Amino acid sequence: MQPRYELRRRSWCADLEWTLDHLAELQHSNRNMDFYWYPRSDQTQVRVMNRVDQEPDGRPWEGARVPSSAGWREHRVGPTHRTIPQHRELRFEEIEYMLPSEAFPACFAEVRRRIRDRHRRIAGWRVLVRSIAPDDIWLSNAYGRPTTTIACLQNTSLPYEEYFRDMEAVFRQYGGRPHWGKKHWLTARDLRPLYPRWDDFRATRRRLDPDGVFLSPDLARLLAEG
Repeated sequence: MQPRYELRRRSWCADLEWTLDHLAELQHSNRNMDFYWYPRSDQTQVRVMNRVDQEPDGRPWEGARVPSSAGWREHRVGPTHRTIPQHRELRFEEIEYMLPSEAFPACFAEVRRRIRDRHRRIAGWRVLVRSIAPDDIWLSNAYGRPTTTIACLQNTSLPYEEYFRDMEAVFRQYGGRPHWGKKHWLTARDLRPLYPRWDDFRATRRRLDPDGVFLSPDLARLLAEG
């Protein structure tokens, strides 16, 4: 049980190179941190969120090469249920892979190169980068390793499959695990090597749910059950 607290959410724009240079510092000094990369401008929007009573010292955006038309802005301050949600009407497709954090720099560099060389004509939407602490949940995307994610978003009115499949090929080269609720084309044969406790999970699932009551058709396919 924790006492009631409020969060402050801030964001600002910066060149991609500044963001990458300061990424580790921003990740470690803030409660939450992520950034969007905009492929057509090569700019980023950096977002941080901290408890009001535990904010890091300093002004994290200082030194950022901010475009003259943009700056940092403070979002709302308040409790979690008012600070985190964003109410909006957007429809988009998304692929997100969870990568070992040490593989992120090389993976992102290749993602950036391919988007600019192959997909810039249709990839008008942003790319999201965020980080996740390691955990011990058997089929968690962050099982056993510090994790940095890359997510590519695409408006539902635009084609996405060729773009996403190309990105998936890059993510797989660097040991990425797909987000369970977003686009990917992996089968149980592809997924099993990514999760050290895969077989333990399947055995436990069968023991606890022998009749497959909680096994949807999609889960049965992913787990190669039935």
